[in-house]
Amino acid sequence: MNEVFEKFIQDLSMLDNTAEIERLLRRTLDQYGFPCFAYLSFAPGGDDDDPLAMTTYPSSWVQQYCANRYDRIDPVIARSIATTLPFAWSADRFETKLTNKQKWLLEEASEFGIRHGVTIPIHDRQGKVATLTLAACEPRLPFNVRVEQYRHQLHLIAIYLYAQLRNVTPALISPLRPCLTQRERSCLQWAARGKSALDTAEIISVSRRTVVFHTENAKRKLGVATVQQAVAKGLMYDIISM
Repeated sequence: MNEVFEKFIQDLSMLDNTAEIERLLRRTLDQYGFPCFAYLSFAPGGDDDDPLAMTTYPSSWVQQYCANRYDRIDPVIARSIATTLPFAWSADRFETKLTNKQKWLLEEASEFGIRHGVTIPIHDRQGKVATLTLAACEPRLPFNVRVEQYRHQLHLIAIYLYAQLRNVTPALISPLRPCLTQRERSCLQWAARGKSALDTAEIISVSRRTVVFHTENAKRKLGVATVQQAVAKGLMYDIISM
């Protein structure tokens, strides 16, 4: 699937409107075996900020969800606001304790074929949150196996998607960006291309230990815990490119 990922990155960089980006996202996730997805970008607690949504969920469920403002009780959204790490969920298995209304919401979603899924949250420096959720009604085991197989690429797809959508619909001027060295930027740039520390070491002719050292420094300067989060912030601050 490396070719699919690389083509997504290449094609995405040339698109300048949300409709074309959504079509590309649909094609790409379908190739990965995830035809059912939802992307949402919003400002928590900000009713004056119009959310951006892309989804292949059944239209009847989307209409019902919006009409009843289920976003106010949706445990997936609540969890996404509270964490920066991907998480799995289902009506009968959730990382946090659910209220009766939240349990009922997930059970109702399952009637529309949305029985379980995995959500990748993204937080930016201006307080906005974006989520890419992959959902399914198929048995949980094969779904989870596929998610685990492509988890790194899927996380990067979510990050690149958010970064390009931000470029298409630019936000307010950002604060000063952290200062990374040339080597730190290089290691982060190759990580953004889906390369492992060992791959990067071979590409830039240094040891794997050196790549890890510079990557850890970049994470510290960006104030994040994972490489994926560092890539996300690097793209948002324009420290690295798509």
